[in-house]
Amino acid sequence: MGKVLSSFTNGWAGSIARNRDDVVVALANKSGNDIAFGVPVALDETRTGVVPFDGNTHTGADFVGVTVRLPSKTPDTYGSNEGKYAANEMVDVLVRGHIVAKVITGTTALGAAVSVRKSDNAFAIGTGDTFVALPNVRVSNVADGLKNTELVLTERNIL
Repeated sequence: MGKVLSSFTNGWAGSIARNRDDVVVALANKSGNDIAFGVPVALDETRTGVVPFDGNTHTGADFVGVTVRLPSKTPDTYGSNEGKYAANEMVDVLVRGHIVAKVITGTTALGAAVSVRKSDNAFAIGTGDTFVALPNVRVSNVADGLKNTELVLTERNIL
């Protein structure tokens, strides 16, 4: 007997969602810690690599892009919660185009502006003192049941 799929997910955080005009660059992980897939990153102080975006010290102008999930590090191989780049490893960063990322809070309406919540540096929909607005990031597909949302980086920010 066949089955009917009643819902579809947007994929895993860090997965490139479309590929027509995506731009991905490789930069070194200079944070000294692991960096997960599908999270915002900024240039490190020496401007030779990336570190996780910190809403308490970085601004929207510091935002470089979103970490890309490597095909060799699939959830089937490492587990859905273990996808990450190790310290000093090269990090693939989407600097323009579409990517799946977890948006923790807010209504993910098409075209909604995306921010980083300062309390946990997660993507969110919101404004005010507790958020850092990302001027070039918008929602391009609403969130699924896991809060994974397709985002579009409309233009390259720094690189």
